[in-house]
Amino acid sequence: FGCASFNAGSSTRQWMAFGLPDELPPTSASTSASVTETSTTDTSTTEADATSSIADETLESLTKKLDRSATTGKTSPKPPKDNKAMQFLKKIGKVGGAANKSFVNAVGSDEGSTGRQPAAARGKNQPESEIGAGIQKSKLAYIECTKSGIIDDLTQPFPVTTCGREWRGISDRVMGGVSNGVIRREPDLHGRPANILTGQVSLENNGGFLQMVTDLALDPSTNSVDASDYDGIEIDVLYRPPVDSDSDIENGGESDNSSAKKLQNSFNVHLRTPGTLQQASYRHTFQIDEPDAWETIRIPFSSFQGYSGRSGMPLPPLDISQLRRIGIVAIGQQMELFLAVGGARFYSVI
Repeated sequence: FGCASFNAGSSTRQWMAFGLPDELPPTSASTSASVTETSTTDTSTTEADATSSIADETLESLTKKLDRSATTGKTSPKPPKDNKAMQFLKKIGKVGGAANKSFVNAVGSDEGSTGRQPAAARGKNQPESEIGAGIQKSKLAYIECTKSGIIDDLTQPFPVTTCGREWRGISDRVMGGVSNGVIRREPDLHGRPANILTGQVSLENNGGFLQMVTDLALDPSTNSVDASDYDGIEIDVLYRPPVDSDSDIENGGESDNSSAKKLQNSFNVHLRTPGTLQQASYRHTFQIDEPDAWETIRIPFSSFQGYSGRSGMPLPPLDISQLRRIGIVAIGQQMELFLAVGGARFYSVI
């Protein structure tokens, strides 16, 4: 083996090779080898010096950048992420500005098709106590209404129902009518929460209805629920007449317009099945006896009568094993509407 040493401070480098005595070459060869090694080592040293110089410059540059970063407290900006999922959600209005728009005044279409209508708007017509009340639960966390017996007890953030569907509004505008309305949640109406349908029901252009509706099946693919274990529908309702109607009643109904302004206290519950055609439904009319007070209405399934609409074709008897939708309706009377619903459920007679 061999080892070499040199005096870095001397202009003339001295290299000395050490080896075992039997490995020492002749004197002339030793001199030649020493010259060759010196030349090779000089070249290597030059390259090492150059590499060392580059490394020193790089280290100095990095040190300066770190010093500047520590002084300013800023780091190099990260390249923006290509979040295609977020871009898609913004495009369809699930996030961003479009998600906060209220479409509640477009109350919907007609008694119409059994297809899905837009849900009532969130946020704008909710009380502050309910806005952001929590993320809507997964469908798996809800219970089918025919298993619990509850369609809606108003424990979920508006417009979601207890059975995982949503309330939405439907008007006569699709068939040329001019009625208009709004659905909203009132957290405390005479001691209880309520979904309230307000607006103007007009008979112009052969129209004349407003309603709040919700589908019943938790899984939309099943399209309906089987309510064969129950005897009917039960709802908690409140009707508030216009102020001028109260005045006419207090005055004994003597004003010229008293007949037109009389208390309008007749409303409908409509049920639909997957087979009902446009404008067709099964209906029952009920009366609210006392104004501005909660009343529970119980309607046996046997009381619902088929209405075929413009088709004129008679409907088969109501099949309660295939209920798709329930609607609570102001229909057939011109009125200034304030109709509140505090709950909806099935009932059984024991």
